[in-house]
Amino acid sequence: MSTKKSFSTEEIRRQLGHKRYQPVWEMVCKLRDVMGKRDAQYSLDGQVELDDGFFTTERPEEEKDTPLKRGRGSHKKSKMVVMVESAPSQRHPRKGKPSKVVGHLKMHRSFRT
Repeated sequence: MSTKKSFSTEEIRRQLGHKRYQPVWEMVCKLRDVMGKRDAQYSLDGQVELDDGFFTTERPEEEKDTPLKRGRGSHKKSKMVVMVESAPSQRHPRKGKPSKVVGHLKMHRSFRT
C-alpha cells in the first residue's frame, strides 16, 4: 500500500528488509494463489461500479524485437475490466463529492478481438 503503482517481488523484499529474494518470491506466489481462489468465494452486491484499466504484461521473447503500437491499445498492456462494490459513506463529503465505502473488487482480463 506504500506505492501508487504495482511493484515487483524485489520491491516487496526491499520494503520488508529481507536479504534473500527466494523466500519473498515464494510468499508472493502463495499470496497470488490464495487471492485467486478467494475471488471465487465472493460475489459483488449492491451498487457495482465498472471501469477498464490497462496493466503491463510480459511479451513472448520472439515478439520483443517487433515494433509496438503506442497508447491505449499498446501490446505491452493487457486490458482489464475492473468491478467494485460501493456504498454511500456516513462520513462528510469533501468538496461536494459524496463519500463512498468500497467493498470487494474483481478484475477480469478483457480479450482483444
